[in-house]
Amino acid sequence: MFVRSLLVGAGFCLCAVAPACALGADLVFAQNFLTGTKQIVTFPVGDPTNMAVIGPQTDSFTGIDFDPAAKVLWAINFATHTLGTVNQATGAYAQATVLTDSSTSAFTIDPVGGGFYVSKGDQYIYSLDPVSGEATLLGTGAPAGTAIHALAADCSGRLFAFANNGTDPDALYQAHLGISDATLVGSPGYSGATSLEFDNHTGILYAWFNTPGGGNTTSTHGTIDATTAQISQTSVVEGKYHMAIRNECSIFADDFEA
Repeated sequence: MFVRSLLVGAGFCLCAVAPACALGADLVFAQNFLTGTKQIVTFPVGDPTNMAVIGPQTDSFTGIDFDPAAKVLWAINFATHTLGTVNQATGAYAQATVLTDSSTSAFTIDPVGGGFYVSKGDQYIYSLDPVSGEATLLGTGAPAGTAIHALAADCSGRLFAFANNGTDPDALYQAHLGISDATLVGSPGYSGATSLEFDNHTGILYAWFNTPGGGNTTSTHGTIDATTAQISQTSVVEGKYHMAIRNECSIFADDFEA
């Protein structure tokens, strides 16, 4: 269990002025880096082969994620070192906050408390203040000598990270911020993790891996077992992806209100 952020109020104040759209079926939203171009795309959860383009995107995102209400799509723009929102109808990015650090390498939002979490290309996890842009160290998400490239938080308060030591395949770790060091879950045998995301309705964990040394040519999408890190239901498609799944955590055991 990780510590819920106290930045929830600030996050929701910003949400009030951010673009949103009416919810429909659960969908994945992603930025796709193609050779020579970028775009915002969407596809059904778990099915990247059924992809549709929303619109072009000139910015470069480190990560994207939805707020707990699954209405506002947030993104960290690596090109401008800012936090902002992505319009779900057009794909346009709107800057909200300038970050105080330019090295953000991973981003996720607590789907219950609404806290913003980032990594900076090392083994540490930080809370991000969406108003000031300042990051505060919370603890380790991976061992020393590794770099975190993807983060994901689930509805039960667990926080996971994909990290790499530059030699071995990526490894999945579970963080225990404020309690103990991160614990190794395992490795799926892939490198180049660009995105890690829970489906809040099913609890299934999904990931993207960009082909090492292949630029933005192809990526592998798959289901990740959060207890073993084994990958299944893989699909290989063109591009490089940062994704977010648009759905809320259920407050009922049977997911009745979703």
